[in-house]
Amino acid sequence: MNAEELLRNLGIAGNLKGFRYAVHMIELVEKDPSLVTSLTKSLYPDTAKYFRVTAASVERNMRTIVKVCWNRGDRDLLAKVAGVRLTYPPTNGMFLDMTANYLRRQKDA
Repeated sequence: MNAEELLRNLGIAGNLKGFRYAVHMIELVEKDPSLVTSLTKSLYPDTAKYFRVTAASVERNMRTIVKVCWNRGDRDLLAKVAGVRLTYPPTNGMFLDMTANYLRRQKDA
């Protein structure tokens, strides 16, 4: 499974503006987990530069991705990805960390 497939399975449609940003960031965090600790200083600006948008746009669209996943997505799969049933929507950083870690675990299995 890859980041795009995981997001689609979580109920996030590819037509959302932030979909490609999320795929890109999940793939980066999957390779380098330390990136999740520097969202605003590194990950958002680098993603923004890559897609030729602003860092604020990347952050806002990522919040939308998380919101859509939480409100309309597959909560059972989200719990599996998180490793625990969530009682509140994850932050952007939590979401990126959980999804990247889930993909790493799948590859190690």
